Amino acid sequence: MRIEQLGETFLARIHDVDLSIPLDGAELAEVEAAWLTYRVLAFPEQDLTETQLLDFSRHFGPLEKHVLNDFHHSTHPEILMLSTVVEAGKPKGLGDAGSYWHSDISYKAKPSRGSALYGVEIPEEGGDTLFCDLAAAHDELPEAMKARLDGLTAAHNYHHRTRLQVEAKGIRGELTAAQKAETPEVHHPVIRTQPETGRKAIFVNPGFTVRIEDMPEAESDRLLEEIYAHCLRERFCYRYKWRKGDVVTWDNAVSMHRATVLELPPGSRRTMWRTIISGDTPI
Repeated sequence: MRIEQLGETFLARIHDVDLSIPLDGAELAEVEAAWLTYRVLAFPEQDLTETQLLDFSRHFGPLEKHVLNDFHHSTHPEILMLSTVVEAGKPKGLGDAGSYWHSDISYKAKPSRGSALYGVEIPEEGGDTLFCDLAAAHDELPEAMKARLDGLTAAHNYHHRTRLQVEAKGIRGELTAAQKAETPEVHHPVIRTQPETGRKAIFVNPGFTVRIEDMPEAESDRLLEEIYAHCLRERFCYRYKWRKGDVVTWDNAVSMHRATVLELPPGSRRTMWRTIISGDTPI
C-alpha cells in the first residue's frame, strides 16, 4: 500500500490496493489510519460489483439508505444512483446530486460518518468533484473567530436545499410528505469534534445550513459568508479529476465537497454509485 498526498493539507491517493478482495486486519488498520489522517482517500483502478462496494463501505460503519428512494439502486438500495444518463425517458440516477458545497447528511440528527463514491461511467472531460478540508480551515481561523464560533449552533434543513434546486434547475422534484417527515430541521454545533481523533472542524456548509441560531438573520448571513470565504481558500481545497474505476471515500465530520456535474456539456454520460456510512450526533 502506497500513500500519495494530493492536496496541500489533506486528500491522498492509495495505490496498490484491490478493493474487490476483502482487506485483512492489517490493511484495514492502515486504511483507517490514512482516512483519519488525510480525511479524503482515493483508490484508483478498481473493478467492483455492487456487493464489493458495499462490503468495502461497511468497513467504516453500518450503511443507510438515502431519503430520495426514487434513485436507489434497483437491487441494492444502500447504493444511491447518481447519473446524467436518461434511458427511455427516465433518469438513470439523480442528475444534479451535490452540485453545491455540502457535508453529506448534515441535515439529520446523526449526520453521515462518511461516504464512498465509485466511478462507473466517467466522461472524457469534466465532472470533477471539489473537496474542502474543514479541519485545516478551523485550525487556521483567527483566534478571535474561534472564540466567537465556540458554543454556537446552526440549523440544517434538507427541504430548504431541495426547494432551491427545484427553483433553480428544475431537475428534481419536491420532497414527498414522507420524505419531509424523515428530514425535519436539525441543529448542530458550528464547530464539531471529530470523534476518533478529537480534532476540531467547522461544521456549517452552504448546501444545508440555513442560519446560525439565536442571531439576527442579517448577522447570521454575514457570519456564514465570512466562514465560507475562509474555508474555500485555495489552500484548503482540491479538485479531484475522476477516472473510471476510482473509489473515493471521505470523512464528513471534517470535510465538505461539491460536484461539478451541472457544468458538463449536454449529453455527457456520468454515472456513480454512492454509499452512505452512518454516523453519530455531533459534539
